[in-house]
Amino acid sequence: MKLKRLQAIREYIRRLHGWTYEDLSRDFDISMTTVRRDVDLLTESGFVEKVHGGIRYLKQEDDNSDLFIYEYEKDRIGKAAASLVEDNDIIVLGSGTTAAHMVRHLRDKKGLTVITNNLAVLRESVRYGFSLVFIGGNFDRRTLSVVGTQSVKQMGELNANKCFLSCNGITEHGISNVADQEAEMKKETMKISSKVYLLADHTKFGVMSLYNFAQIEELDGIITDRKPDEEFAERCREKDVTLMIAEQEES
Repeated sequence: MKLKRLQAIREYIRRLHGWTYEDLSRDFDISMTTVRRDVDLLTESGFVEKVHGGIRYLKQEDDNSDLFIYEYEKDRIGKAAASLVEDNDIIVLGSGTTAAHMVRHLRDKKGLTVITNNLAVLRESVRYGFSLVFIGGNFDRRTLSVVGTQSVKQMGELNANKCFLSCNGITEHGISNVADQEAEMKKETMKISSKVYLLADHTKFGVMSLYNFAQIEELDGIITDRKPDEEFAERCREKDVTLMIAEQEES
């Protein structure tokens, strides 16, 4: 029984790249004492390592399944963003690993429809009971996303309650991306969405990329992991843009 549980936990962590102690206790219906004991055994085996807030999967030499690596800061942003999603929402999750981290925090939502052009988001989403719409087009291996004229056209034919987009940079000049086709896709996504949210960790602030796809005032909210400087925060208040700082969980 114990061996089967350890194997199940190992596979679960391999698929999701990271997990918290509370998640394991709930999903496997075991006590926190048992969770800690099992994690100690998996750590000794070199399969996982302990990180702030939980445990992280260590990629094995024969494992080529990773589309993104679990990152605690991005998972915090994803969890905060998921709190904005309601049952029966139609949402767009754009390219970027932060959006992929958001998916597992949506698992309890009922009647949810997820639209995406990103392979990592798609792979995480198929584990749950969401209705899925995957945008077709030309596959970009750099971003694991589908882009191009046909992709933009297909997105433009849909409707969404909310979209959650990432970026490469945020400055006073706008929200920017390194790739022009990805920027066009994000512009179209914003057009079809009633609410627009930006997922951006602290490293994106003060960075400028080549192609702007939005101005701050076009957003309904920004979800990040650290409070930006007061000047930027004041600009958000002036433009009525909600600034959400993801909470840091206690270890």
